Amino acid sequence: MSFSTVLIISLAAGVILIIGGGLMMYMANLVKSAYEIKVQINSEVEDRLTKMGDELDKKSKWIKRDLLEEIEKIKSNMHTEAQTKVGELTQPFTARLDALEAALKAERAEWVKAVDSDRAAITNIDNRLKSLGKSAKKAEDAAATAAQTAAGEPQPAADGSPAPPKPPPQTAAQIAQAQARAGMPPQGSGTATWLPELGNGNNGR
Repeated sequence: MSFSTVLIISLAAGVILIIGGGLMMYMANLVKSAYEIKVQINSEVEDRLTKMGDELDKKSKWIKRDLLEEIEKIKSNMHTEAQTKVGELTQPFTARLDALEAALKAERAEWVKAVDSDRAAITNIDNRLKSLGKSAKKAEDAAATAAQTAAGEPQPAADGSPAPPKPPPQTAAQIAQAQARAGMPPQGSGTATWLPELGNGNNGR
């Protein structure tokens, strides 16, 4: 081989080596740039994902708060409606119970008033009966005395002295007048004429 051929081959090999080395360096730079771009993209993606997660957390908190507020509003509305319905349902029963209680109080007051009236009437009748008994006893004593006087049997005095002279016999008019003064009811009169309070007490019930 001649020197020129060797030189040409050497130059071609050098050119090939230079071009290959350049290509290798270019490929290395490309790989390095691609890796850097990949790392940058990953960091940006992570940053964006972190921001999105934070935003989602904030939005979820807002949504939860809004939901809790809505739930509280719904609960309060349901409680108010339930109280209103319960009040509407119990109002007739409450009114009826109040009316029954008022009627019972009025009836009790009437019964107490009637019992008091009956007690007063019974007390008055008892007093009248006692008074009539005393008057009847006095009238009986007076009638017995008048009968003894009319029969001519003078009564001795309590100290054993002779009896006073007998008075003249009483007439029927004088006996009737004495009975009227004593308060005895006239003959033939019923109990309704001299016991009016008992009848009034019964009518007042």
